[in-house]
Amino acid sequence: MSRLFFPLALIALLVPSALHAQFGGVEPLTVTISPEYPKPYQTVVVTPGSTLIELSSSAVTVSANGTVVSRGSGTAPTNVTVGGPGSVTTITVSVIAEGRTYNKTLSVRPADVSLVIEPVTTTHPFYQGGAGVASEGLLRIIALPDLRSSTGTRLPASSLVYTWRLGDRVLQAESGIGKSYLSATAPVRFRDTRVTLTVTSTDSAIVAQTSTVVSPIDPLVRIYRNDPLLGPLFDTALSGAITMSEDEQTFRAVPYYFPSGSALTWLVNNAESGSDKDVTLRATGSGGGIANLIARVKQATTFAAAEQRLQVKFGEERGLGIFGL
Repeated sequence: MSRLFFPLALIALLVPSALHAQFGGVEPLTVTISPEYPKPYQTVVVTPGSTLIELSSSAVTVSANGTVVSRGSGTAPTNVTVGGPGSVTTITVSVIAEGRTYNKTLSVRPADVSLVIEPVTTTHPFYQGGAGVASEGLLRIIALPDLRSSTGTRLPASSLVYTWRLGDRVLQAESGIGKSYLSATAPVRFRDTRVTLTVTSTDSAIVAQTSTVVSPIDPLVRIYRNDPLLGPLFDTALSGAITMSEDEQTFRAVPYYFPSGSALTWLVNNAESGSDKDVTLRATGSGGGIANLIARVKQATTFAAAEQRLQVKFGEERGLGIFGL
């Protein structure tokens, strides 16, 4: 029996020693950079790590393209600024521990990609602001990549590989070579969604990544004067109370940040007065008065709704007639 157990015990002692000499197949030195996919001229944070080497008592040197950036010990991070488009920054971390030297080298090729969000939503035709994302409305996200070869030549967008993610889920059907835009439905209000795009060259040597948060906003309605000569005066939205000095005045309602298919209803003194984009108030007779105007917009499928109220004061001695245009 002893002759059976002794060889087994001997093997049990020798195997761990062999594994220790080879670090058990585990990398003795690891190096991480953050961000993982830097943009041109961006500063990255280089952090060494090890589960096998006592870095706190070791000499650690970080170099970039052969130039020493920092010397010290431990896992303290080091800032390194990468080069411009098409460049390669070689980052080397050297560790001397117990008379042995360990090296880890990373080649960083900065690249960039931007995202443009184009919501399919309502605004007036001369609106110069960014269209807000409508709750459950359609939108397009367009990628503008800038990946360059070692000579500085920009790689054609149609030749790149695009991987789109919605949260943690890869959108397989929307990803692939040349798929530089994403058509999607926005989330409901109060449920933001992160969209992440990774763009790579076909040989995977150059990688760019970016992300954006899609946040639907509350829809709203604005009321404007519609001048008979100048047209809608979109530079000034009306609210609160105004005085109508003319015999009649036309008002234009504009819904903002609604998905397609929204419906407008005008109410004057709580009575429905048409569903066209314009409504006209006309003072008649004698005496003054007040008309309470409401522009109300609803979207049936998403239940989005908003309204704008306006109090219109008219004449000293006249009444009010109402008709929609």
